[in-house]
Amino acid sequence: MASALGKYFKAPVDVKRYTIDYSNWLDAGELVSTTSFTVTPQDASPVIITGIALNTAATGIVFYASGGIAGSTYTALVTMASSGGQTKEDAILFIVRTPQAN
Repeated sequence: MASALGKYFKAPVDVKRYTIDYSNWLDAGELVSTTSFTVTPQDASPVIITGIALNTAATGIVFYASGGIAGSTYTALVTMASSGGQTKEDAILFIVRTPQAN
């Protein structure tokens, strides 16, 4: 079962950068090798994950989340594989709200 990393609120037009730091989970000298994302549900305009990159130390990742339909909640399941052969699975919730007028 995936552990929950966080719950974030966004508007459909928001494009926001997020980070995941695995340094406390990895063994000494171990690095992030690969990551993949699966977002559900896949509706007419789902949350899209782009720009996935390793951080400078290769102990975490940076990515961008955009899209989604107002009133919907999306789960981004991220799977990370390490240089030491470990795999970690986490979930991130994105709750898409209607933008508020200022």
